[in-house]
Amino acid sequence: MALAPLAGPVGDDHAYRGVLARLLDEFVPGEGWRTDIRDLWCVVTPPGAGLRVQGWKIHLSATPRSAERVLTAAVGVVLRERAAFKFAHSPGRLRSLLSPRMDRGAGGKFITVYPDDDARFVRLLAALHEATEGLEGPAVLSDRAYRPGSLVHYRYGGFGGLPPRLEDDGFYVPVLVAPDGRWTPDTRNPWFSPPEWATLPALATDGANAHGGGTPAGGRVPSPVLLGGRFLVREAIRHSNRGGVYRALDRHDGDRRTVVKEARPHIDARPDGIDARDHLRNEYRTLTALEPLGIAVRPVDLFEHQGHLFLAEEEVPGTTLYRWARERVLGEPGRGLAAGQVLPTARSLVELVAAVHDKGLVIRDFAPSNVMVTPDGDPLLIDTEFVAAVAEPVTGVGTPGFTAPEVCLGSDRTSPATAAADLYGLGATLFHLCTGFVPLLPEDRPGTTRAVAPRSHDERVRQLVTAASEDSPALAVLAPLITRLMREDPEERPAPAEARDALHAPPAQPTAAGKPRCRVPVDAGRLLTDGWDQLVAALDPSSDRAPWPVPAIGGQRFDPFAVQAGVGGTLEVLRRGALTGYGGQRLLDALRTALTWLDQRADREPRQLPGLYFGRAGTYWAMYEAADTLGDEEIRRRCAGRAKRLPTVWHEADITHGLAGNGLAQLHLWRRTGDEEFRDRAERCVTSLLGARTSQGGRWLDPEAMRTTTDAGDHGFAHGLAGIAAFVLAAARELDRPDLLDIAVRGGESLLDAAREDGAGIRWPVAGPEGDGDERARISCWWCNGAPGIGTFLIRLWRATGDDRFRDAAHRAAVSAHRRRWLLAHTHCHGLAGNGEFLLDMAALTGEEAYRDWAADHVTALWHFCALREDRLVVVTESDTELNHSYNLGMAGPIGFLHRLRHGGERWWMTDDFTLAARNAPRAVRTTQEPTTER
Repeated sequence: MALAPLAGPVGDDHAYRGVLARLLDEFVPGEGWRTDIRDLWCVVTPPGAGLRVQGWKIHLSATPRSAERVLTAAVGVVLRERAAFKFAHSPGRLRSLLSPRMDRGAGGKFITVYPDDDARFVRLLAALHEATEGLEGPAVLSDRAYRPGSLVHYRYGGFGGLPPRLEDDGFYVPVLVAPDGRWTPDTRNPWFSPPEWATLPALATDGANAHGGGTPAGGRVPSPVLLGGRFLVREAIRHSNRGGVYRALDRHDGDRRTVVKEARPHIDARPDGIDARDHLRNEYRTLTALEPLGIAVRPVDLFEHQGHLFLAEEEVPGTTLYRWARERVLGEPGRGLAAGQVLPTARSLVELVAAVHDKGLVIRDFAPSNVMVTPDGDPLLIDTEFVAAVAEPVTGVGTPGFTAPEVCLGSDRTSPATAAADLYGLGATLFHLCTGFVPLLPEDRPGTTRAVAPRSHDERVRQLVTAASEDSPALAVLAPLITRLMREDPEERPAPAEARDALHAPPAQPTAAGKPRCRVPVDAGRLLTDGWDQLVAALDPSSDRAPWPVPAIGGQRFDPFAVQAGVGGTLEVLRRGALTGYGGQRLLDALRTALTWLDQRADREPRQLPGLYFGRAGTYWAMYEAADTLGDEEIRRRCAGRAKRLPTVWHEADITHGLAGNGLAQLHLWRRTGDEEFRDRAERCVTSLLGARTSQGGRWLDPEAMRTTTDAGDHGFAHGLAGIAAFVLAAARELDRPDLLDIAVRGGESLLDAAREDGAGIRWPVAGPEGDGDERARISCWWCNGAPGIGTFLIRLWRATGDDRFRDAAHRAAVSAHRRRWLLAHTHCHGLAGNGEFLLDMAALTGEEAYRDWAADHVTALWHFCALREDRLVVVTESDTELNHSYNLGMAGPIGFLHRLRHGGERWWMTDDFTLAARNAPRAVRTTQEPTTER
């Protein structure tokens, strides 16, 4: 069909819904079609229609430039066929679907159509292809293209008629029903992969069986693959929605090793038509221009293959500056890197930026992940796709934490490229070089009342640099330069020549004796009170999903009731705040509202998993305590009954998912109620655990297996031996079982045998897909699978046995946790809150206040994750995109840590027989150079 010239989209975020309203009036006026906004989709259904459970569905892709025309053409067809459909309701949502960071199985799906039978499916394919032929849009990798180059794609999947299934790992997954009645996952692979039993209707097309457009074969790389008739792919380095990055041999140059980058058509597309291919062309031009300077990787070739664009570059040995700096910090056994260890690289980085600027260019995304460090220590630019000429109109790009405040990310608005933005990235990169962590400063977003003004950016940078300098001698020396480079006002940032001079004559580093102690003002009390206020403000009892928002994590949706990422833990944090008088009646009212919501919906989920964090054991624990606090006997009775229905025989043994977690909850409820049935159920959990097997087939609590285990993933608290043994230790005390104490001791000895040196600290191997457990252990110093979680068990084992080997190991775990606090996220699961809780355990059990000071140091590190939201200073996620109110992955965990630091009390989700004493004025920074417990 003939097409008029393409026009740019309307900038209004409601533009696409305006198109829909016009089409409904034109094609089906007054018929009562229903439109609903669900998350980021506009869902449209004909009157009286009901979706079938599953079948062949249709996806159409688009770009910002073609979206309104695609929507107009497609919706007219679908309305005539009276089929249900949905579409991304705003240009912003479409941009996210086209982002290089979008999941490859979901990328590009602008419109989804749900035919109610196969005959209509076939008719719609042909009609939609004809209506949109010639318009632009990317290939949808999970689907098969109707014809080569068509915007119309199809796959077999669920239509929304079946609820997702809660799997054993605590995630909901979409499902299909096989012909024999079995459940099977509805997977969104980035290649066409219908169930083997799904029969495709006959399609009257030429070439309908062409794959969906990944390269090669939807993003998978069969061996061997020869790209451009020249580059033989050896392996894939990574895949993204944009395309793959591959290691290859150049057959035209003696099998020279190269790295080949791929750009798929229309990915990262802008309203002006520029997309990822243009960025790759720009990278080739930039590398060619910089080649004589020797500051970037060398370009080899730019070529097309199967409609995709590829850039071949020389393969440079080394690692990214991001990882290189982090590994050097982790490998330093003392207090951090000295200035002499970073100055040569810092000077090279300044020279690199100066050389690019001397060519009249700006880098625009100068960050450690875009710089390679060779084995000789030389930095090279490896990603130059966004380099532009000075003053060239560009859109905002960058890496969070390294992007200048004046750069507006995620916007189509253009502004002149400036060298000053690179200088900010240089300062942030020098910060990372010294410390190994990202100087992320989440944006303040005050409320409309402006009752609280945004904080000074420069003051926040100064505070962060000052606080982190206490543990980084190198940062203490470079601090004056870094704080100037990271100024909010671009005019105040020093030019490369001035930075060069500063690095060649750095200030003298103060000696340890003369170095002033860090005194960064951290208002822990405000973080606590504003945190409670945020929990109350975010409570939404009208929601049918969860009383607090439960965002998907990594594209996966958790049980919204669970402690891990749901609302079970948030309920308990709210309760403890109410008990200590925060907010007066407001917190009690909010607690009652949330408890009522949970109680009314707790029985909806037919699969009740037993784990303490991913299952319902923690949820019913929290609900029982909330009901007891509020004096609601009916809900308390129901929650006790629900806890009694959780499985005591299960194939998972750990704290988070399985028997150990359920056993702790049963012990807690037995102590609280005196009901012997809970004691019996705890005994049954122990019995089941004694026969439980690891992923390698051995028994978790087998004496010999514990002495000889080689499964590095089995050491941690959340998923492994430490957590399981912690439950056994608690059961030994509560059930008066000396035999269980013997088993717990053997578990502790096994953990001591597996421990590795970490300077004055200690670490344990952590299994992972890379297989290098020792290397991962250097980073994974977390509650869930590192030293702080294992120390949580060992210090309790010391208390039970008096064996100083366990106390010494727990102390060394505390040393490692304290040293790594600046490298952590904010969360309880794998961040500051969980590690801080362990340090509070150490203070409670040993009586040494230095551990509490170490925990207070974590508040200083936590401060830089905080930002104003509606005049409240709250902890935000690292991505700074949305608030997460959960206990293990969100702000409730840090609130709980701050509460215990100030008010003392029991460790969250443990059945201990000790508490931490309150301290009314917790110090936010330590008051001595070295804790008295350093050994």
